[in-house]
Formats: sequence, structure tokens, C-alpha cells
Amino acid sequence: MSEMVERNTNVGDFSTWGLVAWDFDDFHRRELPHRLAAGVNTQVSWDLAGAAPFSIALKDGRAYSYAMDGGAVRVMRGIHEQAQCVIEIEERAWQNYVHELRTPYSLVLAQAVHFLRGGMGEWDAWAPAIQCMYSGREIFDPSKPLRDAQGQPLDLHRKFTLADDHEEMTHFLHTAGYLVVRGALTHRLQEIADEIERVRAQAREGEIFSWWTENLASGVRFPYRLMFISERSQLVRSLMEEDPTVAALVALVKRDLIPLHDRGQGAMSVLKPFGAGSKLAPSIAGNLGWHTDCGLGGCTIMCPSVNIGIHLDAAGPQSSQLWAMAGTNGRSVHHATSMGADCPNAVPLDTCPGDVTIHYSCSMHAGPPPTGPNQRRTLYLPFYTPETLRLLGRFQSFEQVLPGYGSGDIPSLDQVTKEQSVYR
Repeated sequence: MSEMVERNTNVGDFSTWGLVAWDFDDFHRRELPHRLAAGVNTQVSWDLAGAAPFSIALKDGRAYSYAMDGGAVRVMRGIHEQAQCVIEIEERAWQNYVHELRTPYSLVLAQAVHFLRGGMGEWDAWAPAIQCMYSGREIFDPSKPLRDAQGQPLDLHRKFTLADDHEEMTHFLHTAGYLVVRGALTHRLQEIADEIERVRAQAREGEIFSWWTENLASGVRFPYRLMFISERSQLVRSLMEEDPTVAALVALVKRDLIPLHDRGQGAMSVLKPFGAGSKLAPSIAGNLGWHTDCGLGGCTIMCPSVNIGIHLDAAGPQSSQLWAMAGTNGRSVHHATSMGADCPNAVPLDTCPGDVTIHYSCSMHAGPPPTGPNQRRTLYLPFYTPETLRLLGRFQSFEQVLPGYGSGDIPSLDQVTKEQSVYR
């Protein structure tokens, strides 16, 4: 088995899945106007009030613009003179974008687009609406109340135990996109913690099984992420395939899901041995802002998928913790608006050792820097749709479009965007 993965930006291409190869002109002259008239305009127009036009161009000069006109989206030929965002994109990449096998972020990181005007902020104004226009995905509306099974406002901070009603837990998970289960694996905590420490001690920089960074204050390099753990640990593999508690938690999703051992990042452990104020080498992955696990592409095929998080340390204000944006699962979300910790739907998931969290891969969540001195170790067990095994090959993942993939030293989106901006 090779311990290095070549960077392959064609992973999960639309043609390998047998999807329609849309003609750029035909799609914009016939298909997209038909979709808008058939109801999509109603789904997106509320989110585009005040938005400047957006233009998308191919390298051969063909271009179309989307603009609000009389409270509805209108598609027109050419680059709109008032467009604040104009992207130039490869035609094959655009087809993957239409089919949700690429997202704006993966297109930028894979260097498949250039900004002729504007940048990610301007694209973000249109991104959820474009996703709805292309794939029909609903736009997240933070003003819509989330309700429990009895129709009452959902308590977004509620914690459950395994003794609680599982139908009620399922409703909460489907509605909020996450779930906290107190003490679910306390009885196995020590053996799991010991196993993660064993795997960490055997990690070697440069292999595909770990990502490393440096604490600039001490000069020490360390693995901050262990990946494909069930490929090296029978204990972790047995958790995913045989443990009755894990199986009961996965069953709450009420979908046919399988353990993902050697795709994506496999069973993965987040390791944060550093405390508040630590300065790490530049990388977007040591501490993660708001994102989805399927945020680089493939959501329509791989989801619904969930990550079962086994918390080996307390996660809260004295360390670092997972944050979730309630109600975003399965929906298209603006990354630049209402994404702060002060948003009512932003929920910190306070956990104790042995607690388990479940979150949908397509639920917006974050792993921000620590706010206290204590370490955080969490083991995540992924469960995905069976189709994922056909979409991705062994040790393949959409993360392979990331510059620096395999090393862990991944530049920020702003850095890559700046390099790809072309002002004309």
C-alpha cells in the first residue's frame, strides 16, 4: 500500500458518475430559465434582495449573467457591466459545479476559476441561490424557527442520554443537524484513549495517515490530525462495525449508512494539545472555521452522512470545542453572513469525557481555536451512503484538491484567492 497520495483534482468527476454533460449555452438559454419559471425563482428571490449581478464566463469568451429584475432572477448573455463578481471557469469544472461535485471553495482551491472581478465575498452573495438554481438545494433561512416533536421551539442546547426516547432523538438530529449524548461511551473511554495515544506515537510526518503542524512558540512539530485510523487499529474498526452503542447511534439517522474506513479521511482523530494563545504554523486545518465535511463536493451522492464523535477530553471554554449551526444540514448556507458565534443558531457543544456527539456532514460546524489551557482529543467515526464507495476510490477524498494535501500545511482560502484574482 502506498503511503503517499498524488494530488488528483479529478476525484469525483461528474463524468465518472454518468451525469449529464450540460452544454453551457443550452443550459443558460433553455434549462435554467425553465427551472426559474417552474418555481426556483420563488425559492431564491427572497435571498437575493439587493444583490448585484453575477457573471460566469468560460475561457473561450462565452459568458452569462444572473441578475435580479423585478423581484426575480433573469439570465442574460454576456458579462453584466454592473456585476460585482465575475468568474472565469473551465467548462468541465463548471459542469461539476452544476452537479454539486465541486463547490466554490474547491473550485478556487483547485485553481479551476479566476476572479475577473470581486472575490469570495462577492461570490458568496449569490452562492446559495446558484446552488439552488443548479441542484434545487434549499437555502438556509436563520429566521425560520426550529421546532421539537411537539411543535414547541427546539432547545438547541439540549443534551440526551441513551435512555431517552430514540424517536425524539431522531427528530432532534434531523431538525438541528447534531446531537449530544451524555456518557454514551464512558465505559470504553480509557481503552479508546490509550489506543489513540498508541496511534499518535506511531505517526510519522509525510505519510497519508497524519497531518502535522508546528507550534511556533516552542518549535515543536506535532500531528494535529490522525486519519484512516481503522486501517491501523482493530479496536477502532470494531467500534465502527461491532459496537452496539455506536450502531444504535447511527441507527438514529434512519438511513442505510456504512462505516467509511479508507475514503475521505476515514476514522479520524482531532488532536489539540495546545492551549489558548498558541501560535501555529499557517494552515486552515489546525483550527477550522465554519464549514461542512462535504463542503468541497459530492454532497448529493455521499449524504446524508454523519460523524460519530467520541470525546476523550472535556470540550468547552477551558479547552476547545465543536460548534454547530443548527438547522443548516442539507441546506445551502452563506459563509459570510450570520456565521458568528453571536448568531442564535450557533451552538457550542459542551461535552465531558465519554460523551458522544453526532453531526451531519452537511451541517455547518466549526472547530475554532481553544479558549482555555486544556487539550482536546476527539475520535470521529464516519458513516456514509454506500454510493460513496463507488464515487471515491481507496484513500481518495475531495480534500485532494487542497494545495498542500498530505502535508497538513494548507494555505488559507484568502491566500489562494489573492493569487487567482485577475483584474481587467
